[in-house]
Amino acid sequence: MTVMAILQEVDKCMRCNGCVTACKREWNMALPTSMNDVIPQKSLVSPRQRLAIKSLKRGDMGPFMRFTCWHCPDPPCAAECPRGAIQKNADTGAVWVDNTKCDPNLCKSGPTTTPRPCEIGCQRGGYPKVGIAYEGDVLRKMNKCVLCEGRAGVDDPLKTNMLPTRATSGEITAVPEKAHEPACVSSCPAKAMKWDTRVNILAYLRNPANGYILPNGTENWHGNGSMFWASKTVMLPPPKADPFIEDHIAPMASSMLSSGRMIVPTLLIGGLAALTARKAKVAAEEDVAVREGV
Repeated sequence: MTVMAILQEVDKCMRCNGCVTACKREWNMALPTSMNDVIPQKSLVSPRQRLAIKSLKRGDMGPFMRFTCWHCPDPPCAAECPRGAIQKNADTGAVWVDNTKCDPNLCKSGPTTTPRPCEIGCQRGGYPKVGIAYEGDVLRKMNKCVLCEGRAGVDDPLKTNMLPTRATSGEITAVPEKAHEPACVSSCPAKAMKWDTRVNILAYLRNPANGYILPNGTENWHGNGSMFWASKTVMLPPPKADPFIEDHIAPMASSMLSSGRMIVPTLLIGGLAALTARKAKVAAEEDVAVREGV
């Protein structure tokens, strides 16, 4: 088996949310029941979806970036789970979840007293999320992207649940995992996402001919594990902000400052600046480690 990965070419994304809908349908996740469920700020932190597309600029003006699980090489969510419900598949790269073991209520009375330790330990795009996620379910579970593992391709030799693919027969012969694409990738009308081996995606990003190395030599892409992001037109921040700060506190501060009402406490602004700087430093260190060690 081969370690696979998804690359989102940010410049191509239209935020049609087709990937979000396709993911919901594929995994039988609960559909919205009111307008409050589809307000962007709220849907970004909802356990009802495994990925969210959000604007890099205030006012949904784009460009748009996918927020989802990174499928880390050494996932902190798996290390934090006291139930052993989260595991890394070293053969495919996917970090998957055994929901028969997941019980957020027991996190408070088992080896740890921390509620939702997987969610707190992650903070990369705010995933995983804990809550009622599946259609007809009443139990709170952890929910995150699993790269559509177990849905098709080599995991489904009888092709009874085959997901679509745009790969040629020759590509599938070389890499059997390309016999399917994750639902988000195959449903994207803009072809903003690629499904390929992790090795091929890294080679694609590092090839100057593909435009993801800026004139000053900076590699304008982020990623680790089995998720990558790249842009030819804008400097990308790593998509790993705390969703509460990014979706609520930061826009509130931005609105107050832009309107001239300087009522945001200096301490809050200073704290946000320090947090942003710290996250940027950590992200830069991780990117250097990935590029030098892979």
